[in-house]
Amino acid sequence: MPPVLPYPVFIDSHVIGGFGRGSSDLGIPTANIPPSDFLASGIPKGQTGIYFGFAKISGTYGTLVRHPSPEDDASKPPSTEIVQTEKPILPADGVVLPMVMSVGWNPFYGNSEPSAEVHIVHKFVDQFYGADIKLAVLGYIRPEKNFESVDALIEEIMTDIRKSKEYLAEDGFKLIESSEFFK
Repeated sequence: MPPVLPYPVFIDSHVIGGFGRGSSDLGIPTANIPPSDFLASGIPKGQTGIYFGFAKISGTYGTLVRHPSPEDDASKPPSTEIVQTEKPILPADGVVLPMVMSVGWNPFYGNSEPSAEVHIVHKFVDQFYGADIKLAVLGYIRPEKNFESVDALIEEIMTDIRKSKEYLAEDGFKLIESSEFFK
């Protein structure tokens, strides 16, 4: 089954610092992209939730430095700066990989600003802040929602990852994996 309009949606962006909760709180690292890149992509406006597709990182990356916020407001991402060390993405990490992406307000955490957080289904050697990222968004899994606990949130994310892998195994989606966009 191939993607259904408005998909596929292609996004060419870069990895920015986020809240830092994906790795630390959930054990599910995410690559954040500027929400404006997602909003300008052609995805239906206002449709927050969980999406699936493919991702590829490339270029060079650096280290993220977090600066203490004078407001210390947990609903806003901390001030960050990427210190470029010009490390190249390793060949094993720079391939087209399955992904799930959360777009919205993260009700469990009560964000006051929207975010676009991509979990790439792969064990990376290092974090890759500042790297280029290409996303082929191929469909919508579910709307965002609140959870009773961190464990319930993690369980739902694992279900989203499983569904993404199942969808992406279908022939129509596999064609996108080798598309010109990722070359």
